[in-house]
Amino acid sequence: KGGIIPSAAYLEREEEFDIVEAEYQELDPQHHQQLCDTSAASKRMGILCRRSTDEAYRARWGSNRLAEKYGKHGINSIWDEWSRPDSGILPCAPYLRHCVLAAEKMGPVCYESFMDETYLADRVTTIREYLERNPDVMHTVPPGDLAIRYGG
Repeated sequence: KGGIIPSAAYLEREEEFDIVEAEYQELDPQHHQQLCDTSAASKRMGILCRRSTDEAYRARWGSNRLAEKYGKHGINSIWDEWSRPDSGILPCAPYLRHCVLAAEKMGPVCYESFMDETYLADRVTTIREYLERNPDVMHTVPPGDLAIRYGG
């Protein structure tokens, strides 16, 4: 079918996610608005990282990889223990800052969508609400070895 194939390095870096092809529509670069043309010809395909399950991780990478890589840190689940609304898991501050900065660089449509249409694990709190209550997140500097990757 001629689909998009991510590199092995990409798949390794994003190992815990389900990597899928997803349809998207480009924005008008001057006005940062969705193009009026919604025909099939205007649609594009891209790669999307989406949440997965521990079972899918084990199926893809083998049953021992989770225990070998994460078990020594006391982590026995990547997804299943944390995907419940009452899990209490919160965003990693440097990574959230990185995502906010990336969305901002994409323009106002992307930024506003990310801030108001992306929710914490509780499925109630938006990123905007979380950052209003935790403004220090945007001042959190990533660890030195991730500074360049996370935008300094």
